[in-house]
Amino acid sequence: MKKYLSITMLMFLTLILFSCGRRMEPVKVGTLKEYKDAMYGFTIEYPVEWRQLGQSGKARFYQSQGVADKFLDPGRPGELGTEVIVLVSDLNGKTFEDMVEETRANIKMVGRIDAENPVTVGNKEALRINYTVPITTKMNMGGYKIVFQFDTLYYEIGFAGFGEMFEAHAAVFDTMLKSFTLPVPVIKIPGVWSASTNLEKYDTPFFTVNYPDNLEFTSPPKGKNELSMGMRADRLDCSIQFDVFGAQGLPVEKVFDQNKGRYKSKTTGEIIIDGQKAMFLNYSPVKDIESRAYFLVKNDKVIRITLNYFAPQKASYLTPFEQIITTMKLK
Repeated sequence: MKKYLSITMLMFLTLILFSCGRRMEPVKVGTLKEYKDAMYGFTIEYPVEWRQLGQSGKARFYQSQGVADKFLDPGRPGELGTEVIVLVSDLNGKTFEDMVEETRANIKMVGRIDAENPVTVGNKEALRINYTVPITTKMNMGGYKIVFQFDTLYYEIGFAGFGEMFEAHAAVFDTMLKSFTLPVPVIKIPGVWSASTNLEKYDTPFFTVNYPDNLEFTSPPKGKNELSMGMRADRLDCSIQFDVFGAQGLPVEKVFDQNKGRYKSKTTGEIIIDGQKAMFLNYSPVKDIESRAYFLVKNDKVIRITLNYFAPQKASYLTPFEQIITTMKLK
């Protein structure tokens, strides 16, 4: 009997050791859905079970919020997975090579560059930068960034994964990259308002934002809020408003749950604003006017951002309002 148990135990241990030694199987490409960026108009497809946790101009795709949190702080314990990002930024007088050098410098701050090769994205010439970031003594993060210029914009499409997950998702990464499309240029219609390309900085004790200088400041009722400020375009119903009030020790999820009942919400979602999780809901207060309310918490303060825009001319108003949010720096 003892001999039988010993043989069984030996077989069990052998199976465990064999299983631990196997490499992760390649992940198959399943059903995809399309993401279209509201600000820049590019599209990319991603696995339907993944989540888009970025914002316009800074799209970020992960298997879960836990994976996104792990990428924000790779050194801490957390859920392993992969990341796909599409970042768009204006050249602002810099050359393409200047921007590439900044990308290289950002990589070298945390890891090493392994190789650089010319590639194409659609019909655009691009540069692929492969890199490795050490996470622990036994695990690295593998990744590559593909960078190119389109008009006056700098695009950075990044693919990364912890340990074996990077190689295992190679087919998924390739499929997503092949699905990427650049926007068709939009012809501006005379008489329709458009945001100025000249940006000004607005500074508060809680955050800073950059905004088009042809927006007009408004003074909404402050009430019990610690801050209330607004900006509007050429229409009174096309505006962005910031309100700050105490979170009373509650996380953003609890704040969102407490406030969402005040809105006749159509859809809800999540994004990341300057590294902080933000939750939002879309609603329509009156015919032809659509609105969106964001909630985020920083330093026990709730920052609520409310967008209102004329639906028939959505692109003229929503895009610059979303762009303001992408410039937000929290204090």
